[in-house]
Amino acid sequence: MQLVNEITISGNKKTKDFVILREMLVQVGKEYPENGPENIHDLILKSEQRILNLNLFNEVSIALNDTPSTGCRLHVTVIEKWYVWPIPFVEFSDRNFNVWGNFKFDPDRTNYGLYVFNYNLFGRNHTLKTRLKTGYNTMIAVEYRIPFISKHTQWGINTSIAHSSQNEVWYETRNDSLQFYKNGRKNLITETKSYVELTKRLNPFTRIYYGITYEQGQLDTSVPVNDYFVNNLRHQRTYSAYMKLENDTRDNIFYPTNGRYLALKAGANAWQNNTLEPNIFVSAKAQIFNHLTPKLSSALAMHTELNSNTNAPYSDRQMLGYDELVRGFEHYVIDGTRGLKINTAVRYLVIEKNIKLPFIPIQNYKRLPLQVYLEAYSEGAYSQLSNAPPSNQLNNGLIYSTGFGINTLFYNDRLLRLEYSLNSLQEGGFFVHFKKAI
Repeated sequence: MQLVNEITISGNKKTKDFVILREMLVQVGKEYPENGPENIHDLILKSEQRILNLNLFNEVSIALNDTPSTGCRLHVTVIEKWYVWPIPFVEFSDRNFNVWGNFKFDPDRTNYGLYVFNYNLFGRNHTLKTRLKTGYNTMIAVEYRIPFISKHTQWGINTSIAHSSQNEVWYETRNDSLQFYKNGRKNLITETKSYVELTKRLNPFTRIYYGITYEQGQLDTSVPVNDYFVNNLRHQRTYSAYMKLENDTRDNIFYPTNGRYLALKAGANAWQNNTLEPNIFVSAKAQIFNHLTPKLSSALAMHTELNSNTNAPYSDRQMLGYDELVRGFEHYVIDGTRGLKINTAVRYLVIEKNIKLPFIPIQNYKRLPLQVYLEAYSEGAYSQLSNAPPSNQLNNGLIYSTGFGINTLFYNDRLLRLEYSLNSLQEGGFFVHFKKAI
């Protein structure tokens, strides 16, 4: 057994010590075995991963010094990221890069503006995000996240409010593809969304969330109504309350190769205009990542969602092709009120290095952590929708795909995926993505 006598920290010029110490699985004054399960070396490695997952540091290392004179001492060394990012941007507004390509990379389908991200406010890991954008979409949004209200509490709070408008409406799905309405007028749809969420960390790996949301939408008088909102009207208010339980032991939340993730969510919402239409929803997401060898890893993921109201408005039945996607079906959308998706993948690490960048003026970014993975994957999904339009052939049936790709991870949290997928429609294609699939 090893008794931890001291934990010291260096490199955190802004970050408070307690923000880092809160993520440590090793504590001063406690003894830990040197071998076997939950030994001190494994706990140190997991502590490094947890501190890195704060997304406050480019590098984290924990050194163990055990001498007869001083006993067991741990020293945590971090290299902080740059925390204030005023970012002018130009971005495509379609669901993914390949869909934008279908429109010949039309510059009119882009947004531009300014993101101002303030990470690690007060050195306490608070986050303030401000978004100002115009172009295809217009938005003004403010978000504030506090993981822990004070040094000694496990409670946190998140809140956000956003107002947006679009000059084009995704108003219908036909032939399993989005149909767009545009007539030259501005603000064809306007939306206001807000939420408040209380969180509590139950243990180092488990957190519970309690949230309420409010949304308000308005369609222009020229837009075909269909059933975009309930009762075929042009306006709708949506109220929601939910609870979510989350357990997370992943080594890197931005691109995991080891660990587990489980999220269970349940709640109720209601869509209102001249009537109130209630709905109860539950969802679950489970992910398992394993190292098969030091460089080879596997990934298995499942996501399911169930809604009690099978007549949800079009605006609230976006099941597949949006946030949840089956690779190889990037060009399609599949509506539904109940669905299931399963992902499997095998990844092989071909490059892992820290690249020196002496020409970078910011000391924190003079080294670039880089990992490159080869990946083979297979995915499948099912989306159920009552009274699906006859032209939509992908509803109420199994879809699946397989493929391979190259995934490049920069600075531990920036990802580029280049992939070739073959889907169950026997369509193959090359696809580009900028966030993780699993």
